[in-house]
Amino acid sequence: MAETEPQTVATLCEQCQKVPAKYKCPGCLVRTCSLACSKTHKREANCSGQRDKAVFVKRADYDANTMMSDYGFLQDLTRDHALLLRDAQEQGVAQVKPKGRAGQNSMVSHSDGPPNVPLDRSQRNIVSRAKEQRQVMIRYMSPGIKRHQQNKTIWVSSKSRLVWTLEIAIPEITELPNKWIENGFHDVCQVGNLWSGILSEQPNASEPKPDGGDEKGPRKRARTDEVRLQLLSDDGNKYPFKSSVPAELLQVIKQKFSNIPVEDLVWLIRIQNLPANKPTFCKIDPLQPLYTQLRYQTVLEFPTVYVYSQEPTTWDGYAVTVQEHCVAENDTDDVAIAANSDKEAANVE
Repeated sequence: MAETEPQTVATLCEQCQKVPAKYKCPGCLVRTCSLACSKTHKREANCSGQRDKAVFVKRADYDANTMMSDYGFLQDLTRDHALLLRDAQEQGVAQVKPKGRAGQNSMVSHSDGPPNVPLDRSQRNIVSRAKEQRQVMIRYMSPGIKRHQQNKTIWVSSKSRLVWTLEIAIPEITELPNKWIENGFHDVCQVGNLWSGILSEQPNASEPKPDGGDEKGPRKRARTDEVRLQLLSDDGNKYPFKSSVPAELLQVIKQKFSNIPVEDLVWLIRIQNLPANKPTFCKIDPLQPLYTQLRYQTVLEFPTVYVYSQEPTTWDGYAVTVQEHCVAENDTDDVAIAANSDKEAANVE
């Protein structure tokens, strides 16, 4: 009768070190002998007991169990994708294109942004109206992004226009924050009119009465950096507007730009949907209604207008392409290539 070989350390339960192992933990491959040892191992090692489905497995170690696990992982991904697509359709975020070559449905985001960013009813209305009546595509960002939280843009149905949140940036100013946010800017108004107004007007420095109030109740303290303007629209009407340009920044703007006519400044908006190493801008006319200058462009939440005293040549270390006029985004690459070709030809000459 053959003698029974003694149990080796490799085949004993790694938890109690007494009983032969019967089970293997899917998460860390520790061998155990019983349910009790398995629970003790998970508790002491803080192990979930679940296999990392994305972990690299050598070809020599790849077996039938690993293959079935990978197959289940792919099924889970397919199911999650189908659930995401259904939720996006129900929320109105995406629509389904006909099946392509691969036989898979694809999502098209109504916001021209990430397909998993949900839009509420108001945002969907803004996106739709802006595209249909102003030929501008608004792209929303995730709710946690600061730019999304700053966006107060609305669509005014009674006047059929966008009332924008508008950002104005002056990169040539480096000694202090060089941009600010304006709210309530009607797209039928001119950015140049706003610029001229803040340069010619003084901040509202009104203060409440010394006693803090009167017989009608306490008065609120007016913002000392608020500039009140009347902006002219393309239909001849004037709209009251309160500019929120910081007083300190306004003083620097007056020092550097007050002697330069509005039309002699360089007014730019950045073309979206292009690589970061190919910064491309197009010039806009500050003396025309804003909606005419944003036509056929994609706006990330709200427009940012860049103001320069002269045309920039670099942006974050990359060469800048500046178009003389804004064009449809489908033509942007061709225009950029043509502009670069012209620059190369000029260098050769």
